[in-house]
Amino acid sequence: MPYSQDQINSGQSRINYELVAVDKKVIWALRDILAILKDVAGAPTVAPHLSTIDFRRLESALEVAYAASVKVADIKPPGCEGPPLYPN
Repeated sequence: MPYSQDQINSGQSRINYELVAVDKKVIWALRDILAILKDVAGAPTVAPHLSTIDFRRLESALEVAYAASVKVADIKPPGCEGPPLYPN
């Protein structure tokens, strides 16, 4: 049985919503990890090799990833302008 356009739109909206939610959680976790690494890198006797990491580049990459995730959240095919609909 073929799916209706409304079912396809609802499914696409839900997929977009879930992907963005996962992206944001991953990015937030990476930000936390980066903050911990920066703190540890400040103690050269504990982790001297961390001083070679370019933290600005990593922070910039996370910001780009977050912006892309937000951009994906704004892409809505016709009929998907509202929040995702979850069946009860």
